[in-house]
Amino acid sequence: MENTSRVDAAARRRISATGRRHSTTREMVLRMVEAQTSPVSVAALTAATGLHENTVRGHLEQLRIDGYLQRERHQGEGRGRPAWLWRATKAASGNPYAALATALADSLARSDDDPVGRARDAGRAWGAEIAGSHRDDASSREAVIETMREQGFAPYDTGGDVLLRRCPLIEAATRHPAIVCAVHQGMIDEILAARGDGGESVLHPFTAPGECTLELRVAG
Repeated sequence: MENTSRVDAAARRRISATGRRHSTTREMVLRMVEAQTSPVSVAALTAATGLHENTVRGHLEQLRIDGYLQRERHQGEGRGRPAWLWRATKAASGNPYAALATALADSLARSDDDPVGRARDAGRAWGAEIAGSHRDDASSREAVIETMREQGFAPYDTGGDVLLRRCPLIEAATRHPAIVCAVHQGMIDEILAARGDGGESVLHPFTAPGECTLELRVAG
């Protein structure tokens, strides 16, 4: 099942302006940028993919030439020439809170004595609101996977672990992985608690280039 998914993904690789099909790495970089709802930095993409920074830059520049990406200067504080931020030519659809998540994670990291615990509590509150939106006959596994799909993580159910093949919060997650992942862990915990079947989960960030693993231990 997983191998079939990988083959299907390879078949969906797009082509460059010269007609050559993208390498799997270039397609991964493109899809990662497309998953974002706000411009993303080279540093964040480098951390998320595990690739060398120069390799990421090369892929981004070629994708810009081919018309898939656009770039803009980061209007941040500090000395030196502002860095480029990258976004897809076609704006991503889905959750619009990526930039807010980065700002909140930055604030928690600076000002809270227990930012991870506070983030997990926030995730639980979020999960409590989401839990009521799932149909009554959905299993715990279905409820969690559907939630992660709605949040833009492109989950793939292997039958065991669930692979999260996109991260719509790369900028925040690479700067403060413990905080951002704690929010989602708390959200999942609360969804499972609402089902009342003793389900548990562990979220493992960046277990493969551009991919996180959600370990689900549920009844169905």
